[in-house]
Amino acid sequence: MIRDPRAIRSALIFTMLITPAISWASVSKYSDKDSLKLKSSDKPHLVMELEMPSKLYKKITTARGEDLDLENTIIKFNGDTVSINDAHLHGQTTLYYERKSYSVDANKKIKLCKGCDGLGAFYLVSLSMDRNYYHNRLSFDLLKTLGLFNLQYAYSEVKINGNSQGIYLILQRPQDWALKDRESPYIVRRGAEHLVERERFQKDLDKTAKKKYHDQFMSIYKIINQYSGEDLHTKLNEVMHLEDYMRWLAFNYIIKCGDYSDELYFYSDPQSKKFRIVPWDYDDIFMIHPHEGIKERNLRLDPSSLIFSSEDKLDVKIATDGYLYDQYLKHFSAVMEELSKEKLEKVLTNIYSDLSSLYESKPILEAASKDGYKTSPAILRRELNTVYDFFEGQRMGLLNKKTPAK
Repeated sequence: MIRDPRAIRSALIFTMLITPAISWASVSKYSDKDSLKLKSSDKPHLVMELEMPSKLYKKITTARGEDLDLENTIIKFNGDTVSINDAHLHGQTTLYYERKSYSVDANKKIKLCKGCDGLGAFYLVSLSMDRNYYHNRLSFDLLKTLGLFNLQYAYSEVKINGNSQGIYLILQRPQDWALKDRESPYIVRRGAEHLVERERFQKDLDKTAKKKYHDQFMSIYKIINQYSGEDLHTKLNEVMHLEDYMRWLAFNYIIKCGDYSDELYFYSDPQSKKFRIVPWDYDDIFMIHPHEGIKERNLRLDPSSLIFSSEDKLDVKIATDGYLYDQYLKHFSAVMEELSKEKLEKVLTNIYSDLSSLYESKPILEAASKDGYKTSPAILRRELNTVYDFFEGQRMGLLNKKTPAK
């Protein structure tokens, strides 16, 4: 067990430089060894059926970049009709794909598993940008292991007018979870340059209360300009659960997420009165460089820093303030230990089990071809094994490398 954060930094300076991201173009270069004991499942998969006017269906499949309401649409979940209050296309980039994502507000709640709470509102995420359909699921499963993710989610086939649309992820909407399940007064999605991209409030809040919560979120970025060291750590902890945020940052480094700075929700926790986080959107994992590029990243951060992206000013402050960074390294060590070999193996085998019944359907795999690439059970198995070996490579680099400190 590594306890000295300086040792982590020394070991991973080397690991960061030599560990390649998974290259989809060269995935066939990896051996076909079966590190995981992956087993198919014969349990039936979930099915979400949409019945809509043929003109609307054609418009949805041919439209590019256009948001559309699902008028005169009936939704069935596993054969049961679900009446809806509202349904429309969801997302930004995925609007340019044939397979669209949807946002649904239903009158009748659906259950994704026995014992699960029902969902009255959810996203149908097309996973068009999630190659081989496991990136988001893998990330959510691991984040849940770390206690950083609470939304409900499950794979499902989606059909429109009887035609398979392929593999989707039914995902609880974060604003519904925060405002309804957690009874939070406020949730905000952080945008680029820490600007507020979208915010939601409880309906009974007046303008003064709304401004208070908005200002509390923005105060995070005032604090990092006003304080340093232990005082900065104390002040940030008065506004937000900094430990959760640092653990999330560590996860993004380990998973090599190329785009995460503006893929995060903050919600006001009604018990602590401080901000907690809801991570979001993990299409771009196992990347060689962050979204802004390695040159720009290394201009803002020490190249050896164990923070992957420099896009957000809070992250840059954590990386460059000596006291904050020492605290961060302690959380990094804990996250590495919690994402154990056994836990990763369990997550990957469960993913394959849940995807296997979907992958055995020819219409589903034909729908996948609309995303611009080919997939198959063999490709999926190989990639999940590659992920397993990738994580183990990082772990061994951390535990065994003895590179001198910079």
